[in-house]
Amino acid sequence: MSYFGELRDNAKPLLAASLGCGTSLPLFAYTTTVFSPHLIKEFGWSRAQFALIGLTMLTTIFLLPFIGRFTDRLGVRKVAMLGTGLVPLCFVAYSLQWGNFYYFMACSMAVLAVGSTTGPLVYSRLIAENFVEAQGLALTVLNCAPAFLAMIVMPLLNWTIIEYGWRVSYLGIGALSLVGGVTALSLIKPAKTAPGEAPPPRPKPVPGSARRDYRVILRSPVFWVIVAGMFLCMLQTPLHAAQMNVMLQENGISTQTAATIGSVYAFGTIIGRILCGLALDRFSTRIVTAIAMGIPAIGFFLLATDLNAVPVIAGSMFLVGVSIGAEADIMAFLVARYFNLRIFNSTLGLVHVVTFLTSAVGAGLISLTLKLTDSFSPFLYGVSGSITLGALLFLLLPGGRTSPKIG
Repeated sequence: MSYFGELRDNAKPLLAASLGCGTSLPLFAYTTTVFSPHLIKEFGWSRAQFALIGLTMLTTIFLLPFIGRFTDRLGVRKVAMLGTGLVPLCFVAYSLQWGNFYYFMACSMAVLAVGSTTGPLVYSRLIAENFVEAQGLALTVLNCAPAFLAMIVMPLLNWTIIEYGWRVSYLGIGALSLVGGVTALSLIKPAKTAPGEAPPPRPKPVPGSARRDYRVILRSPVFWVIVAGMFLCMLQTPLHAAQMNVMLQENGISTQTAATIGSVYAFGTIIGRILCGLALDRFSTRIVTAIAMGIPAIGFFLLATDLNAVPVIAGSMFLVGVSIGAEADIMAFLVARYFNLRIFNSTLGLVHVVTFLTSAVGAGLISLTLKLTDSFSPFLYGVSGSITLGALLFLLLPGGRTSPKIG
């Protein structure tokens, strides 16, 4: 099948995956940062205290391997159905908060937990199942959906918070998630069969197979290169989630300007995903990964300096967005490239565990930095160096496209 023919014939699962991810966990990473300054101002939380919100990732990491394994066993639709119904309820809970920071953290933990069943960890399996030649581009389309929505939603959301309040705005995000999730589920159909032919039987689980599969994964040097590189490159994760607008306001800009720069950042994620997706389908996986994951080191270094002009800040966030846009594609592509489809979600679940753990570590470091220095700059300089080192690690991955897949 031709490159674009594969995209055409599998348009429905691609659309389902894009809608599912586009209105769930990846979108919330953008919207959370819009709410942050308003909640800090209303409830009197300190920036160091609010930075601890990233620690909520620690509770979710225990669920990710199970979500990945269940997706391998049960399929995308059954797992995503759970999150589609529960995520909107989490935003209702957000709208009822009264200023208790621990309640806010509990809501955030709930969003991360149930939102993971409707995020890239689950929906990327539709891409792995249906695409071979255009897998990189298909992952790009899937992961561009949240960024496209964020470009529209972030400035609009900040305006609705100012005009109607954050409670109404939280309910609006919950409604958007419900509509997008239900539409995505309606597009997921059983595997195609010939006329009059019964659907292929589901393979019976083999007793003890999970233990054997995880042993294969954890004994693979490729797996450890991937997770080590991701850990070093993604220590900055809290900076483009809950902390982004707070960080940008340190440079003396308003919440509306910060939200607008957030749209520039979202545009950068789209550019990064398109370029990375096309490159992964055509060039060496390890070289494309090293370049794509290393670019934000420049952006964070510039943000750490005293160059506080709006064009410099916007340009820096664009560079950060280019890589952040690529990382979701890269994680799924690396797993699909080096591991068998039978253990795709099991492996991807473990990689997501590492990235969530990394985010929690990064949040703790940001909180400590703010407490000691009352500035993001020391952390920005440090994370610029860790990203550079992590990007170089990806050059250790196998280079050929014909090497047998693990598992």
